[in-house]
Amino acid sequence: KKTKGYLLTIVLLLGYFAYVIAAMCYRFNDEGAYRLLACTIVAVIIASRSYIRHGLKVFMKKVTGSSSLTPVWRKRRDAVRFSLRWVMYAAVIGVMIWVIVDKAMKEPDNLRSIPGIFIIIFICLFFSSAPSKVNYHTIFWSVGLQFLFSMFIMKWQTGKDAVWWLQSRVDEFLANADAGSIVVFGKNFRDHFLMFGAMPLLLFINGMITLLYYCGAMQFTIRVFGNFLQFVLDTSPIESMAVAAGTFMEGWTTLSTFRPYLHTLTKSQLFLVISSCYSSIGSTFLAILVQMGVPLDLIIGAMLISAPAVFTICKLMVPETSRKKNVKLTEIGEEEKRKYTNSLDAFQEGALMMLGIIGSITVSTYSLISLISWVNNTLAWFGDRVGVKALSIELISSYLMYPFALAMGVTPEDCRRVAMLCGYRLGSSILIAFLKFVELKNNRLKYVDYMLKTGGNGTVTYVNDDVILDQWGVTLPFGFISVSFN
Repeated sequence: KKTKGYLLTIVLLLGYFAYVIAAMCYRFNDEGAYRLLACTIVAVIIASRSYIRHGLKVFMKKVTGSSSLTPVWRKRRDAVRFSLRWVMYAAVIGVMIWVIVDKAMKEPDNLRSIPGIFIIIFICLFFSSAPSKVNYHTIFWSVGLQFLFSMFIMKWQTGKDAVWWLQSRVDEFLANADAGSIVVFGKNFRDHFLMFGAMPLLLFINGMITLLYYCGAMQFTIRVFGNFLQFVLDTSPIESMAVAAGTFMEGWTTLSTFRPYLHTLTKSQLFLVISSCYSSIGSTFLAILVQMGVPLDLIIGAMLISAPAVFTICKLMVPETSRKKNVKLTEIGEEEKRKYTNSLDAFQEGALMMLGIIGSITVSTYSLISLISWVNNTLAWFGDRVGVKALSIELISSYLMYPFALAMGVTPEDCRRVAMLCGYRLGSSILIAFLKFVELKNNRLKYVDYMLKTGGNGTVTYVNDDVILDQWGVTLPFGFISVSFN
């Protein structure tokens, strides 16, 4: 009581730092040592962020002579900001030109998506509520960030290595959930993996996210990414933080986190915040998709690119017309943190919160798949009355969404299958769309295996959209995507 718990905290911290020093001395030149050191540095920054912020304020006061910027320093800041903005414009345009000349000219097919980008922008601008009010600085940088993120993740070796390292860590982390599934459902839980393996992951993942909230790590991550978006895109703090949170969190959780600020938003800001809830899958669904076999590099790339992409679409369709005074955000997640008495309570409550969502996902997935099957059988019956074979939702959506798939840069031979996935995503749910994606991915792997084992001489038969491996007598429903998966 006399020390208010600080003595115990200091003892534990000293013990931990002693352990880190001993670990560094024992073995340093390996991945584990670098990981331990990096995590320790990040944890120290998170724990001492308020002191760092206060120290910077004191330093700025000593430099400028005031707790707030004087007119002279404001002019200097504006001059630096103006110069930096144009330097960054030139740098991004230069990188784009270099990629087009050095990379894309060797493979002209990579330029296929460029017209689609402008087409989608023009469509959004055509339906804009106030075209004359569009902030093209935000549009330019939201498109530019998508380009830079995709380059870093998909093309640069450093980005690829980072994603592969992250995938290894995610696999190690998710493997821990198998222990709970074995105890609760038995060793054969993988026989019904979606229900007994993937769905319980939501409990584990959301429990960990809530624990990270309690420790302050999630708020720190959201603030760093959100401040970066705010600086680059020239958007309000609430918009930037909400989109950053939507990248890592499930949509409705994001809305509940920012509930105290929603009444202060303009129409444009509210449209962006709500749209951001549907622009990314969040960390909870990421675990399910990884366990389903979706490559993590594709998921990470899509999650990061979705953040600036939602700014592009929303700020074109509903631009800001009446700027309100930005509300100063308090520490995001502090209200959530105060709900729990300790870290174990935070983890358990976070897991319990997902029970209703798991029930909703299970019911909606079962119901929608059953409904799709019934509609397909009904369409097939009506089509057969007039001589149209295999009429289905997949067939209809593959033609309706074909222009959008082509505009995204998909190769023509894959456009109908990607259009089918887009139809599932828009008309049903993200889980069903990814289930179909995994089916196409596995079909591709079966086709490659078939060709390898037959020496490349295996024959195939195409029946509507299905592919039949003749020598194996295996049918691949809806065929496969030509893109290979590592």
